[in-house]
Amino acid sequence: MKSAEEMMKILDAYDLTGSLRDAGELAGCSPNTVEHCVERRAGAGVLDQAALRPELIDEYLAKVEEWVERSKGKARADVAREARRTRLRRV
Repeated sequence: MKSAEEMMKILDAYDLTGSLRDAGELAGCSPNTVEHCVERRAGAGVLDQAALRPELIDEYLAKVEEWVERSKGKARADVAREARRTRLRRV
């Protein structure tokens, strides 16, 4: 798989020439590789970016942010984690 830099170079060459073959010559790769990069860009819209997935903290983020704000940034992560665990056990 090409790196993001290589793919950008290929796509820049394609945008400049409008030709798979000419872009391949400029970028130093095959026209098939150029075609693959162009299709990925058209299909996905974004290259080499991880899919957004929910995080474990998402459910508790508002409460943690409240603790940090109330403590003026002095809330420690280990204390917040333990407080979250304690409150979960009670629920």
